[in-house]
Amino acid sequence: MDGLDTAGRKSAHSAEAAPSSDGRDWRNTFCSSALRRLSAAGGVRITGINLSAPLSPTDKDTIVRALAHHVVVFAEQSLSREQQFGFAANFGEVEVHGAHRGESKRYGVAHVMTNLDAEGNPTIRVSRAANYHWHTDKPYHPAPPLLTTLYAVEVPPIGGNTEFANTALAYNALPEDIKRRIAGLRVVFRPAFDASRPAVDHPLVRTHPDTGRKALYLGNHSSHIRGMPEAEGAALLAELLEHATQRHFVYVHRWRVGDLVMWDNRCLLHRVVAGEEMGKYRRVMHRSVVRGTVPV
Repeated sequence: MDGLDTAGRKSAHSAEAAPSSDGRDWRNTFCSSALRRLSAAGGVRITGINLSAPLSPTDKDTIVRALAHHVVVFAEQSLSREQQFGFAANFGEVEVHGAHRGESKRYGVAHVMTNLDAEGNPTIRVSRAANYHWHTDKPYHPAPPLLTTLYAVEVPPIGGNTEFANTALAYNALPEDIKRRIAGLRVVFRPAFDASRPAVDHPLVRTHPDTGRKALYLGNHSSHIRGMPEAEGAALLAELLEHATQRHFVYVHRWRVGDLVMWDNRCLLHRVVAGEEMGKYRRVMHRSVVRGTVPV
């Protein structure tokens, strides 16, 4: 996009002592050695909490405050699908997966996401709806999710990473004339896997209900900008997406079995990195999604 400044920014993979994405020194945010900052683009790792057990008020408060860094990583967990669902329920109502199809059998447990075909063999699914595209979870809902938890059951020995792009940082980096241009615009979302579903529209620049910070809200399920010629709106969304997913706005998570990662869908895009290994090795993950509020 013309006028976007991309020079001189710190790598998202350095920065143990970088300021947090809200501008504060992360070392002053917590008083625990069990938390470690992961990148300048966001993310903290928490150790010393067993997610299979009920959370203490102190641990829950620590996790809520850690979400100020948008991505929270818990390593070396051992969780059943029911236990993962119970952990997610600490933070709000867990959505029923497949509810639009009338499904109910998965309620009460995390649902399974894999790269396996019907015979259980690894495969790369190339489609418009694949998770290899930058997206935020379920933006086509009137009230899209607050957060997602994803737990690693089986991961490839190499690859299969998940990338997270901080769209609050990306918005902050926009030139003022671009901010003025996009203020008040609304993006139309429809599921990429089902064009027959009703569309919804949300602000292109949404305000985080907890922090008041603004972030870009777009991604793979966005179809156009309401009230703008289709070609012009598509070009603007493509330019903003390219801007928001530059390396200095991105944290890359390299999965290990037992990792549980939770993230804030209100200010992040994410995608699975598609490589040849995804067609060779099994990748089995369990996911729970917590309902959010109507974006403003």
